[in-house]
Amino acid sequence: MARFSEGRRRFLGTGVGVAALAAGGVTLADAGPAWAQRLRETGRGRVIGVEHAGSLEGMNREVPAVVEEMTNRAILELTGKPDLVAAWREIVSPDDVVGIKLNCLAAPGMSTSPSMVRAMVRGLQAVGIPNERIYLYEQYPDRLADRSGFELNDDPRKGPMVVHLGGREPLTDLGLLGYESAAQRHESGESSYSNLLKYCTAIINAPVIKDHNLAGVTVGMKNMTHGNIHNPQDFHEHDCNPQIAHIYAHPRIKDKVRLVLCDGLRVQYDGGPQDNPRAKVRHHRIYAATDPVAIDAWGEKLVNELRAEHGKKPLSQRHPKLGYLVEAERLGLGVADASRIDARITQLT
Repeated sequence: MARFSEGRRRFLGTGVGVAALAAGGVTLADAGPAWAQRLRETGRGRVIGVEHAGSLEGMNREVPAVVEEMTNRAILELTGKPDLVAAWREIVSPDDVVGIKLNCLAAPGMSTSPSMVRAMVRGLQAVGIPNERIYLYEQYPDRLADRSGFELNDDPRKGPMVVHLGGREPLTDLGLLGYESAAQRHESGESSYSNLLKYCTAIINAPVIKDHNLAGVTVGMKNMTHGNIHNPQDFHEHDCNPQIAHIYAHPRIKDKVRLVLCDGLRVQYDGGPQDNPRAKVRHHRIYAATDPVAIDAWGEKLVNELRAEHGKKPLSQRHPKLGYLVEAERLGLGVADASRIDARITQLT
């Protein structure tokens, strides 16, 4: 897979990133809650899908040009704008500091598409956001470095910043990596949220769709919740319900996420969250949404349909408490009822 950068130095973020932001004149609180709320409301219950049967040459080998075209089309369809610059300006502004949350837990076979992310980065750059204000990140260093298609990078001359949070440590307020030293209260307990969430003005969530042995499914919301706190191990009981909803509802996440661009090139219907090649199918789609609950509900529907096709029991039998989506809707985060989700699929050839 193509690499974003050949840089291999570990980016520690001990004030370097913060200094860069200050030098760029960026106010970290700019364009946050109001913009995110507007996008959630205007896109409530809406999921855009773009399908191209030629997106994959093999289960784990994507066709970069096709995937990039699909990603661009998804943004155009979502925003209704005639060109990509205008479309991306509906999501971000030139002054934003953007974090792109990858999902590389099951790399290399079931992790965020590098081609999809490359198209996203080009869109951000076209708006006028420089490399030093674009952060591609994952939680754990081994997941990011383990054949995910991304390499650590701290040199903006080579591309966007590619970083990891450092696992569950450190708890510090110095720099962009690690987690805040002071825990934040949410309805399920306390967690130290990642420093990147604090410093970025906008987050783009770039998940995959797969079965999860503890949560039932994992799409966008869990990628943001358990992938941005220092103690995810404390919040897996009862099918992660209502923990996912509660952690997501904190302003650190709710007020920052502008967009979910979901890699649906493959869908894994059993054996997750690690890669399970025997329970994975080619789906050939890229999904876009600003409603985090709707995209998760759509992902749950897909996984259940595939489980039925392959003789597996529905998730409700394996996870009787599966209901974080209902709680998320109660908290006003989006639409959980699949019958009220407007999913529009565009076919490309």
